[in-house]
Amino acid sequence: MPRSTPSSPPPATQRSLDDLGTPLHDVTFCVVDLETTGGDPGACGITEVGAVALRGGECLGTFHTMVNPGRAIPPMITVLTGITESMVHRAPRIETVLPSFLEFARDSVVVGHNVRFDLSF
Repeated sequence: MPRSTPSSPPPATQRSLDDLGTPLHDVTFCVVDLETTGGDPGACGITEVGAVALRGGECLGTFHTMVNPGRAIPPMITVLTGITESMVHRAPRIETVLPSFLEFARDSVVVGHNVRFDLSF
């Protein structure tokens, strides 16, 4: 009986840049930053949302609002962020801000420093 030999893998084909999908210059990025009253998403609140939408090096728009966190801003956070109680007193709550922000960031790749922390809020 003839002995079977493992088949050799198919020859490698060189992929082209077209195989990679959407070129980065055609991707919309939403760069986001939040300010909060502290580091615990369960006990702290958002005080500011800022974002910029970019594609191909061009600014497509910006999003910015102060947010009433529904709780006091600790003095240490005011020193760190410069955000005071009077700056957020008349600002909308996050429940009001979130739909507009999600529409702004829709279909974008979200980018930011420590985004996992921001998203936990």
